[in-house]
Amino acid sequence: MDNPNIGDNHNAPMFHWCYKRMGEFIPQLLDEGREPRVMLDYSGTLLHGLLQMGLHDVFEDLRRITCELAYRRAVEWLGSAWGHPVAPSTPVQDYCLHVKAWQHHFAAIFGLEALRRVRGFSPAEMALPNHPDVAYEFVRMLTECGYRWVLVQEHSVEQPDGRGPERKHLPHRLVCRNSEGAEASMLAIIKTQGSD
Repeated sequence: MDNPNIGDNHNAPMFHWCYKRMGEFIPQLLDEGREPRVMLDYSGTLLHGLLQMGLHDVFEDLRRITCELAYRRAVEWLGSAWGHPVAPSTPVQDYCLHVKAWQHHFAAIFGLEALRRVRGFSPAEMALPNHPDVAYEFVRMLTECGYRWVLVQEHSVEQPDGRGPERKHLPHRLVCRNSEGAEASMLAIIKTQGSD
């Protein structure tokens, strides 16, 4: 924003609008009698950066659709991480710190009541650990942090027999078993390739 003539910085005003536009679209669509539904996924560093830039208008609009009763049925926030840790290559204990930092920051902005309504989690790049012990710890950590479901990519999941999911648009149960036979599970919502 400070240097619009350098690189792609001329796009900064458009990015600013993109981060706040749901706060404009949702009330407008509801006022028109429509029933919009949107999931929002903002990393902790994005929320922090927007605050550091002083873009309070973004938070005014997001707070409205997050906290006001008339709009919250249309908006579901997804839990995220502080930065962009990729689950397969980030130690679970470090990933947990990212998750808790995001929760703390989100609650500071929108309140504890809004945080209690965040039930789903969107891992960076929707990447899941493929090592059984790491996958088990990842899912266990998410459930301990209060999440009830996780968003996963269609191509990253398979049934126990190795086939891909048959009914992609229905919730599935993600089951992870570690090398000692302990099991952790949670719901998985599949983001199909056609939903981009």
